[in-house]
Amino acid sequence: MRHYPKYILSALLSLYCFATGAQTVWPTPELEQMYNQAREYLSQGNLPEAINTYKQAIILAPDQMVLYRDLAKAYCLSGNYSEAENTITPVIKTNQADDQSYEIMAECQTATGEKKKARATLQNGLTAFPNSGILYHEMGKIYEEDGAMSDALRSWLNGIHQDPGYHINYYEATRIYINSDKPVWALIYGEIFVNIERHTPRSDEVRAMLLRAYTNIFNSISNNEIPKFGKAKKSEPTTNNFEETVRSTLLRLSPVISDGMTTENLTMLRARFLMEWFPKYATQYPFYLFTYQDNMIRNGYFEIYNEWLFGKAENAQTFDAWNKFHAGDIDKFESWAQTNKLQPTASEFYNDMNVDNIIKTKK
Repeated sequence: MRHYPKYILSALLSLYCFATGAQTVWPTPELEQMYNQAREYLSQGNLPEAINTYKQAIILAPDQMVLYRDLAKAYCLSGNYSEAENTITPVIKTNQADDQSYEIMAECQTATGEKKKARATLQNGLTAFPNSGILYHEMGKIYEEDGAMSDALRSWLNGIHQDPGYHINYYEATRIYINSDKPVWALIYGEIFVNIERHTPRSDEVRAMLLRAYTNIFNSISNNEIPKFGKAKKSEPTTNNFEETVRSTLLRLSPVISDGMTTENLTMLRARFLMEWFPKYATQYPFYLFTYQDNMIRNGYFEIYNEWLFGKAENAQTFDAWNKFHAGDIDKFESWAQTNKLQPTASEFYNDMNVDNIIKTKK
């Protein structure tokens, strides 16, 4: 049975409110205002007021599916799973149910220990909504609770592939890849996530993971067997894999960070990486994240972006000092980024999803 600490509940609420973006036609402006007020209560964690307001709205508009769906979510988050299921079940049985309706039902079933039913509910939901990131996310969480981490990761990767705009799956994948022998994916998915969810404790957590992922990649050099003196240098291996191409390109640039994994050195490393990548590999592997980084270089924001990305995670005091000497730069970058958002695309998904036996024991 799931129990939600306060900080987890807050994350769930922000996750749900991010996902409820479908347009609804309301019979009156007053009813729409009531719905928005209920959602505001929900986003604040004021579940009793949210529940009361949804119930009042349902009395006025009993034909509006979203009211029942969101009421069920509020019941679920409050721990009243029986009322949540009673509210959402009639919705599931109609052709008006959306993917979030299936997710809510599965969440209730999981919370009451009915994981087999929850998986069946999610499978039915994915049959109806095969591109739903939120359903893949919930399926992954069930696998994770059962300790089936490879299956969990596979589910989140499917969510990234099928619904690249649903950013929570990037967070989950980063958490797993940071403890694997494939840290390149932690770099990629973590950076994508932070560009979408920018100012939360969870994004700060991922920034620290990004630094750790770079460290893990370059530490892997010391695990390689050194060549014997006098032997000819081995030719560079031919790569036919996006992940390995990224990794080998980074490793060739290791002298750039030889004196430490600092934000300044990472900025130089990443700029050099782009200089290598675009003439050699961009045609074979066009990738929206690298194009976005290149766009920042062309617009003069790349150094600021790297400070924004790594500075605080590396050293909070140094980051504060940088901000004093570069007053307003972060705000300028944030303003630019608001109108130049990263746009993930399903067509540039290069993960081979070979996730069996990659998980390391957590340190």
